[in-house]
Amino acid sequence: MSAIFEHVQGYLDRLEGELTERGFTSERSPDPRRRSGTLSLRPPSDVDLHGLWRALNERGVACTMPDGRLRFSPHWPNALDEVPRVVETLDRVLHEAPA
Repeated sequence: MSAIFEHVQGYLDRLEGELTERGFTSERSPDPRRRSGTLSLRPPSDVDLHGLWRALNERGVACTMPDGRLRFSPHWPNALDEVPRVVETLDRVLHEAPA
């Protein structure tokens, strides 16, 4: 169980850093002892969350959008090398979005 938790945290650490660099606001606890296996982020004010969520899912990036947040919940089968693909897909979707 602890190995799975550490794997998930490593995945989320990488994803969180990339998305906060792009203007998303993480709601993940700064205290590692208080973290779960979920990363919830508030999008920048100019991002249509519903459109982003739909486009990511259409492109194979599993995420949800409860309560106005973009949420990722990876688990043990998710490889750390998926993170760059998730970020590239998000960048592509944001670039394609109408201004």
